[in-house]
Amino acid sequence: MATRMTHAKRHESPHMASETNRNKKLSPDEIAERVRAELAMAPVFTEGSVLAKAEPIGADEIAVRAKAALARITGLPADRVSAVALEPDGWRVTVDLIELKRIPPATDVLAAYEALFAPSGALMSYRRTIRYLRDQILEES
Repeated sequence: MATRMTHAKRHESPHMASETNRNKKLSPDEIAERVRAELAMAPVFTEGSVLAKAEPIGADEIAVRAKAALARITGLPADRVSAVALEPDGWRVTVDLIELKRIPPATDVLAAYEALFAPSGALMSYRRTIRYLRDQILEES
């Protein structure tokens, strides 16, 4: 019976740890390490693989992926996708995230995050480019 309890405790431990980690704010270094670990575990596909024959990803699909990925990685709620561009090195997407909710909502602090995705749709990098108040008018560069 003690063996069962030990096995059960060992089995529950990773789930409890992952629950604790979800509630913890991650530093940028911890986030980068998680992204590197996920990319390292991703399968490598060859020219003849099923993925290589898949349809190219469109702007609408990459926008949805970017919004979900940045919200998941940063732990911040996504507000909107403000830019999507296909460039020679992949997809460049800008997502506005809510960094601080305030009352009234017009005074929320938002930040624009620029993410680079490979043409296949894998997240390669991201960075915060600017912080601003929701009701602030920003000049386009």
